[in-house]
Amino acid sequence: MKVHSQIVCLWLVLLLLSACAPAATSTEESATLAPQSTSTTDKFHSLDTRTGIQEIDAVLDAVERGDPQKVRDEIHYSTLACKTVNALGGPPPCQEGEAEGTLVEVLPILGSEGGHLRKEDIKDSFVLDVTGLYAVYRVSEDVFSDANYPKGDYGVILVGADNSSNVILHIKEGGIVRIDYLMDGSPDPLASALERGAAKLILAPNQ
Repeated sequence: MKVHSQIVCLWLVLLLLSACAPAATSTEESATLAPQSTSTTDKFHSLDTRTGIQEIDAVLDAVERGDPQKVRDEIHYSTLACKTVNALGGPPPCQEGEAEGTLVEVLPILGSEGGHLRKEDIKDSFVLDVTGLYAVYRVSEDVFSDANYPKGDYGVILVGADNSSNVILHIKEGGIVRIDYLMDGSPDPLASALERGAAKLILAPNQ
């Protein structure tokens, strides 16, 4: 009986201590119960992923290598007539000494505004600061396109090292014909871009 009484007393002490302890906050509970998060790159396809479509895979190979020359080799420049009026979103501006209408080779770029990178200006400093592959798709007919900003047959959404470097590569048989920087500010810019731009998925986002 004496042993039994000691056990009962010990149980009562533990019960009282438990009742007096401060309750865990919701933050503490979530920290205890939440599973360990995976790294950001685990959410996306790795850069060595391929689609089996030659023109897309050639670009992905250049991006994975991180070699500026390889990426430049995959650019299909537009030949456009320059204009003396420098209007964002229009034709490429003429440089000093160039007559209006001079044909120049450029890579169209879309972001918050439109612009063009001249072929001679795309040097070793031109790199795509990306860490993963989000999706590949056939580009919808509804995607913006004009003579100064041609769209591709395929779109490749690449995940940037930060949100400002998320990009869509527009690809045709000749290579990259346009680069779009995702600047829409939506909660999930990658998913929004895919929804706006895809007519048919080739590589779906990683689940």
